[in-house]
Amino acid sequence: LSVCNTMRCLILLTTALLYTRCVLSAQTVEAETTFYGARDNCPPGGDIAYPDLHPEAGGTGTYKDPITYAGSRKATKPGSIIYVNFLQKYFIMEDDCEECDQEWDRNQKWHFDLWMGPDNVTAGPNLISCEDTLTQSKTSVIIDPADNLPVNATKLFNGQTLQCIVPIVPCKTNNPNSCGNECEIPNSGTCSQIADQLLLNLTRFEQLNPKLGCGDGSKEIKAGTSVCMGGPCGD
Repeated sequence: LSVCNTMRCLILLTTALLYTRCVLSAQTVEAETTFYGARDNCPPGGDIAYPDLHPEAGGTGTYKDPITYAGSRKATKPGSIIYVNFLQKYFIMEDDCEECDQEWDRNQKWHFDLWMGPDNVTAGPNLISCEDTLTQSKTSVIIDPADNLPVNATKLFNGQTLQCIVPIVPCKTNNPNSCGNECEIPNSGTCSQIADQLLLNLTRFEQLNPKLGCGDGSKEIKAGTSVCMGGPCGD
């Protein structure tokens, strides 16, 4: 072989070895996948515990711009990339999930809480219905996947049209005043102020938080207090 051909062979061999190593490092697990968005994030919005590619939760789902996910750092380290087969999207660990932590500690259950968006807090039940519709108790997830898997570019939830990526199953409940999601508020504020932040009117906030005794809405709620953010259907 000429020097040129020898170099070409070495380059091809090195590339093949690197690709083989990448494929071999991938791990496929059966996991629970749940979803969260700006409306039911705590506090509401896009704040995340482990900013990496994004200062706030986000992403488009490609390998170069994976979507934020929350999980147990004992299961996958912050910055880890996964690929969710049924969604055909990549995700990156940039947030913490308390429930995922507890489940991993209890029985090493794989659980990934995937960011659905949108960037802004939206009113109404559509986001929660979309989350509930897409939630999977067990589905195939690849940890450290190859970078060339098929990607569905459609948003999981469109914040402008309030449309889900799939037809939603409308949320129904026999107890609309039960709490669907709690949040430990980071800053003090009056009942009215906290209700506004959660896109709830004062009457609805009081229905969900009867023990707070809000009255006319001027009562101060201290930072660190757990409040109900919404009912079973998110509103």
